[in-house]
Amino acid sequence: MAKKKDDRPIDAGLAAQFGKSEQEAIEFWKHRFGLVAAIPSDIARVGALTPQLRELVRIENKEERKRLTAARMKAFVQLPQDQRDRITKTRQAAYDVDRGVLEEDQRMVDELLPTIPEARSVYPGPTPAR
Repeated sequence: MAKKKDDRPIDAGLAAQFGKSEQEAIEFWKHRFGLVAAIPSDIARVGALTPQLRELVRIENKEERKRLTAARMKAFVQLPQDQRDRITKTRQAAYDVDRGVLEEDQRMVDELLPTIPEARSVYPGPTPAR
């Protein structure tokens, strides 16, 4: 008997952003980043961020994925420096949890970075191979 694929979103909050305006998506990401950055444990922060990146990577509509990733990048730029630092550290640590997802996400970030001038100087670049 074939196993049925589970199509439910990994992150329902992110899935609810499909088709919303860019500003709504940016506000969603700013809120999410703030929640993740406020988690006191490094491990728990990775556990909170990773499903969001998994949900983004599994979006089949590439234009929607690009749109939501660009909104994430624009939101990141607007965060206070301490939150950006925590999110950057968390994203780097997430490579150890799900390297394939993080590498796929980084490919999209690299593709979008030239189109988002405000993100070029602050958005975390690729994490070196470990």
